[in-house]
Amino acid sequence: MEGSKFLDRLLLRIVRDIADYQFGRGTGEKLFPDECVVEVSKRTGRPRYIKLGEEILATIRYPDNMIALSLRGAERLREALGDKAPRIVLRESGVERVLRGMNPLAADIQYCSDGIRPGEEVLVESSDGRLIAIGKAITSSRIIRELKTGAVIKIRKVKKR
Repeated sequence: MEGSKFLDRLLLRIVRDIADYQFGRGTGEKLFPDECVVEVSKRTGRPRYIKLGEEILATIRYPDNMIALSLRGAERLREALGDKAPRIVLRESGVERVLRGMNPLAADIQYCSDGIRPGEEVLVESSDGRLIAIGKAITSSRIIRELKTGAVIKIRKVKKR
């Protein structure tokens, strides 16, 4: 049984290290508290899901071994990092577009965090600070600010109203 606890702690340390790399030093411990459980893929034997109670906070995506957040995980990331979280803020037209299942366009962006890289997890918020979706950046924050047209975030999950 002691070996099992050691393995559980090791798996949690691994996913925290990934979070620190992906979102910034110290984020892993804030995002994934000691009560989190890391489920291992039966097929690969690698960490797959990070759960807090019955809720999935994140999935380790393959083949790049980076974290894909659930909506609850995105909320925890925003709480942990505040305004330093990788996020975009949409104008009302963009919020409506995302809620209809579409990707936001460059013209919909009201604010974009510095340092967003292509492929990075991004929190998508309304102008009043509500999390409305989580997505993957198509391009960098610098390019997002320069673009006038075109999709800039590929939406993965939309929060129900």
